[in-house]
Amino acid sequence: MLMKTLKIILHILFVIPLCVLILISTKRQQEKIIQFWCKRLLSIFEIKVEVQGLNSFLYNQKQYLMVANHISWMDIIVIQSIKPSIFVAKSDVASWPLFGWVAQMTGTIFIKREKVSDIKKALKKMKRRLIKRSVCIFPEGTSTNGRYLLPFKSNLFQSSIDTNKSILPLCLRYKQKGTYSDKVAFIDDMSLVDSIIKIKNENDISVEVDVLQPIRPRGNRKELAVYVQEILHKNLSQNLS
Repeated sequence: MLMKTLKIILHILFVIPLCVLILISTKRQQEKIIQFWCKRLLSIFEIKVEVQGLNSFLYNQKQYLMVANHISWMDIIVIQSIKPSIFVAKSDVASWPLFGWVAQMTGTIFIKREKVSDIKKALKKMKRRLIKRSVCIFPEGTSTNGRYLLPFKSNLFQSSIDTNKSILPLCLRYKQKGTYSDKVAFIDDMSLVDSIIKIKNENDISVEVDVLQPIRPRGNRKELAVYVQEILHKNLSQNLS
């Protein structure tokens, strides 16, 4: 267990020179670097990623507004390991030790959802990024234990409508020995360090990522948010055991 802890610490620190390398790399190289680091971190934590469904959409060169349910900070690592993307995150993340700096260096768009002006700024950035990169959002606005979905906030769905980019729904499910587990959930008053320690001490953790059919933007943002939520809710309820 001590060796595992040491590997985690060293790999997290290894991200510092990688971020410097990202600054002088091409878009494709940046994605490869991010993907490599995330895959390695998952390997150290001994978390197995199982991609299901229409996974071919992860590997084409199209840009999507990716929409996922939110359970943990680990969701970002998982998604980056299979489809390097730009993320939209709460402004609080920017203040996290090291991880906040890494998020800034890798192009994360930070947002204070309670401020209308912040939402407008985030939307402008999202639309610019969607020209060349996929952007991923967690429209619940916070994380859950993974058994249910909170109502989707619709504001950021406007980026799909304005850019005419399809939405790619991703349904995440964490399991332990093949059955539902909340061991990875980042909820309540848990700190990032507490979460890392908790996950490190677990074994046989896996995460299923179900890639669903892309959705063309339709109607207004509120209708679109409800529609995508219903699709993810159906998938989650049918496959959670």
